[in-house]
Amino acid sequence: MPVFIGVDVGTTGCKVLAIDESGRVLDSVTEEYPLYTPKPGWSEQNPDDWWAASKEAVTKIIKRGKVSSEEVEGIGLTGQM
Repeated sequence: MPVFIGVDVGTTGCKVLAIDESGRVLDSVTEEYPLYTPKPGWSEQNPDDWWAASKEAVTKIIKRGKVSSEEVEGIGLTGQM
């Protein structure tokens, strides 16, 4: 069964979703990361946090066993910066 992975890198965390061809959600994971505010009115994030959260979320989906890595036929990415 073909599976597609969606990765949304947002302002508070990385959300990863696995769906089948019909769009049915097979599994989802959210990994949070910090938002740094070094000065009033400033907000910063570390791209290393995005990468670590993305890897962790995808790994969790595969390890849970609802989705096999061999079934993944595509990965879509989006982000809100």
